[in-house]
Amino acid sequence: MKVCKFGGTSMATSEQIRKVCSIITSDKDRRVVVVSAPGKRFDDDIKVTDLLIDCANKYLSNGDYTTVLNQIIDRYAEIAKDLGLNDHIIKDIENNLKTRVSLSYNSAEKFMDRMKAAGEDNAARLVANYMESQGITAQYMNPKDAGLFLSDEYGNARVLSQSFKNLAKLRDIEGIIIFPGFFGYSLSGEVVTFPRGGSDITGSILAAALEVDVYENFTDVDSVFVASPKLINHPKPISVLTYREMRELSYAGFSVLHEETLEPVFQRGVPVNIRNTNNPASPGTMITPTRELINCPIAGIAGDKGFCSININKYMMNREIGFGRKVMQILEEECIPFEHMPSGIDDISIIVRKKYLNDEKKSRIMERIAKELRVDSINLEYDLALVMVVGEGMTFTVGVLSRITKALAENNINIRMVNQGSSEVSIMFGVSEKDADNAIVSIYNEFFN
Repeated sequence: MKVCKFGGTSMATSEQIRKVCSIITSDKDRRVVVVSAPGKRFDDDIKVTDLLIDCANKYLSNGDYTTVLNQIIDRYAEIAKDLGLNDHIIKDIENNLKTRVSLSYNSAEKFMDRMKAAGEDNAARLVANYMESQGITAQYMNPKDAGLFLSDEYGNARVLSQSFKNLAKLRDIEGIIIFPGFFGYSLSGEVVTFPRGGSDITGSILAAALEVDVYENFTDVDSVFVASPKLINHPKPISVLTYREMRELSYAGFSVLHEETLEPVFQRGVPVNIRNTNNPASPGTMITPTRELINCPIAGIAGDKGFCSININKYMMNREIGFGRKVMQILEEECIPFEHMPSGIDDISIIVRKKYLNDEKKSRIMERIAKELRVDSINLEYDLALVMVVGEGMTFTVGVLSRITKALAENNINIRMVNQGSSEVSIMFGVSEKDADNAIVSIYNEFFN
């Protein structure tokens, strides 16, 4: 049995949906299918999820939301008509969208999640309807009916443990199940979404619950590459990655999988296969618990921008028991997650994403750390990018760090910080945002050219 997930580009047009259905029916083991909301049809197009967010924002601000709502309805109607479906499914989708707007709500977050979830929900209805019209035994499955329950963290939900037992019962259903990605329900019955890109997470949860042979994640690339094709011409493809390697690369900017995707399948040991909807014959990239280590110690290089560093100095910090805990407690009370925490004997740096630090929080955190911990100095550095070099083979290879720093130095890239995890599967470099892309290219050329 397989769970397969199809991304937004695979749902964007009737032609793409026909490809999807052909892929599903070409393998009788593909019994559970997770779909995303329709994505871009061309470069300047707008994703349906972005249209839904725009519609919700306009409604919440008492603006003209009807124009955008009709635009969303037209997108589905165009796909349905091109697939030769009757007006019934179009009317059903129109009613679904208008009902979401008209239902009462007691918070903007709840309303936003209810609207965002419409993209995947109606895509699943559309695909199921099309497959039935082709004489295929298929059915739409609502996440609530299936028992996919999430924490009530709107826009940032996590799966609740009881969901796995509930979802395991889907194995007994005949035919093909079309399951909308990205959202589930809180225990109080409210629609709750994962972070953007969360359809990957839905597929992973289902794959783990059903303990399938493989979780196939169909996207618009033939495989995962060592570095971004936007930076490197024809980068080296990767045939096999470990869970740890893919998790690190996803966190650091590889957009092929959402960074939270691998947790459920990792717990059950379910392999993941990244495939291309437009080239299904390609074997893609397998993500497995372990892999054979080949000559090159590096599996991938990724980078992400939008970070800042809270730099704290206090003489004899290393002798003050509980100092780090007190810093973390202040961040916890301000609801600020941290990414990395490199330190020295009298210094500590806390790397956080800029998006979590508005001016009010920034001032309050800086003031609290200065006063409550009586530090000698504290400052905030912006314009920081993190470049991650990942590979299980680095553990057994001498001189990797030396080669990386040499490559960066030869290209006049200043390293602002270095952090290596205890597992040695990754090395993080902090560089200026303006140097991030050049850093990735420099490291790639050192190891792969």
